[in-house]
Amino acid sequence: MATHINRRTFLAYGFAAGALTIVAPFSGNSRAADNEEGSELTPLLKLHADNSATFYGPSPDMGQGVDTSLAMMFAEELDLDFETLDTKPMPYSIMRGEDGNIAFKAVPQGAGGSTSTPRNWTLLRRAAAVARQLILQAAATREGVPIAEFGTAASHIVTSSGARIPYGALIEAAANETLPEGFEPTFKSRTERTLLGTAQKQKVAKDIVTGKPLYGMDMEYRGAKVAMVAHCPYLDGFAEAVDDAAARAVPGVHSVHVLDRPDPAGNYTYLSAGVAVVADNYWAAKRAKDLLTITWNHGPHAGESTESLDAQCERLLNTTGQIVRDDGDFNAAMAGAATRVTHTYRIPTVSHAQLEPQNCIADVRADSATVIGPFQSPSGASRITARLTGLDRLDIDVKYTRLGGGFGRRLTSDHVAEAVTISQAAGVPVRLMWTREDDLAHDFYRPMGHHEMHAGFDGDGNLVAWSQRLAGTPKYYRRDNVAPETMYQADLYVDDFPAGRVDNLRLEYLMASSGLPQGSWRAPAHTANAFVIQSFLDEIAAELGEDPLDLRLRLLGDDEDLEYGQHGGPVFSTTRLKNVLRQAARLAGWGKSMPAGSAQGIAGHFTFGGYCALVADVTLLDGGQFRVDRVSGAVDVGTIINRAGILAQMEGGIQDGLSTALAQEIRVSGGRVQTENFDTYSMMRIADSVPQIDVHIVDSTADPSGMGEMSLPPLAPAVANAVARAGGRRMRAQPFFSASA
Repeated sequence: MATHINRRTFLAYGFAAGALTIVAPFSGNSRAADNEEGSELTPLLKLHADNSATFYGPSPDMGQGVDTSLAMMFAEELDLDFETLDTKPMPYSIMRGEDGNIAFKAVPQGAGGSTSTPRNWTLLRRAAAVARQLILQAAATREGVPIAEFGTAASHIVTSSGARIPYGALIEAAANETLPEGFEPTFKSRTERTLLGTAQKQKVAKDIVTGKPLYGMDMEYRGAKVAMVAHCPYLDGFAEAVDDAAARAVPGVHSVHVLDRPDPAGNYTYLSAGVAVVADNYWAAKRAKDLLTITWNHGPHAGESTESLDAQCERLLNTTGQIVRDDGDFNAAMAGAATRVTHTYRIPTVSHAQLEPQNCIADVRADSATVIGPFQSPSGASRITARLTGLDRLDIDVKYTRLGGGFGRRLTSDHVAEAVTISQAAGVPVRLMWTREDDLAHDFYRPMGHHEMHAGFDGDGNLVAWSQRLAGTPKYYRRDNVAPETMYQADLYVDDFPAGRVDNLRLEYLMASSGLPQGSWRAPAHTANAFVIQSFLDEIAAELGEDPLDLRLRLLGDDEDLEYGQHGGPVFSTTRLKNVLRQAARLAGWGKSMPAGSAQGIAGHFTFGGYCALVADVTLLDGGQFRVDRVSGAVDVGTIINRAGILAQMEGGIQDGLSTALAQEIRVSGGRVQTENFDTYSMMRIADSVPQIDVHIVDSTADPSGMGEMSLPPLAPAVANAVARAGGRRMRAQPFFSASA
């Protein structure tokens, strides 16, 4: 969704309620007072008379720390006292543009795909630089001296004599200033920065550990009743008959409602059919839900199982699929290769397993609606509410909270649709609450697939042919406006390595059919393709008798920026990927002598604009088990914003990647998910986690990219490669410990 920009909203700032309010975007010279619509300002920053300040973050925070890192960008350019700066979510604000379309009033609001940092990098610094100019002008006017006489530091104007004027004393005057004609703010140079690149704890850390009400589950709403749903356990099934007498007899139960299944041939509004119970409190709703007697129709996928999906992928690989990239003449090059390597790798279905299950408050009225909850996409919540209710989006109040995990799950607004549907049916505001079983059994899962890899080398060891054939379920499952011929685009990134480094390259897609909902799962296709490609490279190195690091560096070739058309582009730098590989190897002591049964494995990947390489040290144990003793990593995400945040994301992604690779898989049988809680969907225990993680953060001069998804993709292949080099089994299937593997 676009940001609405016209001559009156190029720049908005004003004084109200004792505060200077700054609003983005900032591309011109129109003040808030000139806005003939008189619309309320959407705050980005408020400076108060007591010299305190509040930054309103435009991206929902789900643990990635953008409430802090985005505030750091702003505070750096405005020279705010970061210790005293408060942070809050920006109110969701949209408007109808002159073209009739809905657009953001101020700045894009949402979080996903590691976009929060790069999207806001220039915008926030520009906004802060404009605010700094206004305050400097106000000081110059008040003191009657040239603006060049002043500097700024820690929320103060600093005079040439060393005197300090608090920003708060100038806010009303600053709101009345007008920027010079054609004013273009300049940003601090790297050497002038004092905040960016430092390590800062998350602004809300104390509130989190002391249990302040931050999350969707914490929210209260006047008059809201609790709603819970007995979801149909069968994929695209529905309730044929419902006996709700016992449920209605539970004290506190308000109503019971049958939810129809979505159109199996259409886009989802909510995940599954079911029966909703609305009650005064959680326990009444939970007890009533458990007392429902429901006869379920098993739906069109009653024969689906994990085994049938694997068998389907194997059959598809024996057919011809859609060729989505075809450089040179792969068949001829492969036929003439002196060395040919072929292997197949398996990626399972996995769940987001976020700590906070789905929840949403919805209050649908005749002429308006309110929805409150943990949303990665507030706009998605707004759109789906409008779609279900017929309300104008400007009559829908969307409030997003802190998210207890997201990982792409809450980009989809099915929890909003469900709450809205129930509120409409019950005629009351509701607090929808899911259980852990609901969350695991009704997810938008990471797609599964079988990747068949082929590589050919000439007699001198040069790569002459490469092919990746993917048979798998599509992430774009039931996605609106996605043509069949473009379904592959979320599962195969056609410009990923070794594109541009081999003359004969073929990528082929064979779409599998499944009733399982598919969606974005932390680094979407990268988490699969990194495992496949980086594992395959090690197997090639073994075949050629070459060091795995040397092979990677050789195949990456000369330092060059290659065209990269997918998300994270427009370029892929071989220079930067080679650098993180070398830095991770240096940090790990790559090539050092290790005892029998121990070895190192390496992997590196380009993900959404960032570069990360990991080296895993492993030790083989009895019974085919192994232990990850250490992971050494290097990451390049451009200009460093919050050093502590990068480190935390590196460590978290490494641990999450290991947990996922070891044992996680959503299992299906008889057309229903069997892994409904953590007794069957295994999370890594503390004893199995990586005890030592060492990280080198590249101090790059490039513009920053996001960090939330960088370290997870290389982890699984680094571990698998280490196990194989230590003399253990070559793990070509995830999870590493399961019947499928």
